Amino acid sequence: MEGNRERGEHAAVKIAVIGASGKTGSRVVREGHARGHHVVGVCRDGSAGALEEFAGHNGFTLVTAPVISEEAALTRALEGCQAVIAVPIAVRKLKASEMVASLVKATAVHGITRVVFTAGEITVRPAAGETFTFRQKMMNALLPPLLALTPYSLYDMVKGSDLARRQANWDWTFVRAPTLHEAPAAGYRFCELSDITSKDGLSREDFAAALLDSVGNAEHHRRLVTVTAGEDPPN
Repeated sequence: MEGNRERGEHAAVKIAVIGASGKTGSRVVREGHARGHHVVGVCRDGSAGALEEFAGHNGFTLVTAPVISEEAALTRALEGCQAVIAVPIAVRKLKASEMVASLVKATAVHGITRVVFTAGEITVRPAAGETFTFRQKMMNALLPPLLALTPYSLYDMVKGSDLARRQANWDWTFVRAPTLHEAPAAGYRFCELSDITSKDGLSREDFAAALLDSVGNAEHHRRLVTVTAGEDPPN
């Protein structure tokens, strides 16, 4: 994929992070705060303790709700924001499709168009010209019946991403990543979806950086992009 990353070189903005208490969301909050952005963390009531380190800090606001798909909470959280980074999840009562539906209404209230989503290799349908690898096709074939035995719904993740991509007023981006690891930042690079293999992985720290860098990258508007570990070569 063309283009080098420009980590942390964008102007400070007010960003809402939906799913802020999770393993990835909390990294986005920390990285965004370190870059000087005003971060609004949105999470479930029972997960607020995961963001305790940011409590009382200038440039951080916490908004909680029984579920992160609650429209009123999202509308309140997005006031004054210029962009949204959302970590969709579909497990038990947390439905990615419901979160996206509520986000559509909340962004409309405040005139927000820039929305960046996290994604896995197969949680978003490929764009025109993209194809799944054989391994990814096998994941698509085998995972749904296996996941039917768990609270997780791959079907709802895809449904949510489809809904987001249909929003004519959104400059959306899905940032796809391979397996995420708990490891220090080591750098990331953009690649093609077909470049990802079972050996690839990415630290959550680098994924957070990629998500934040994508917010200000006009080339990513209305696109699916993929990141993995490593550094882009210079142009």
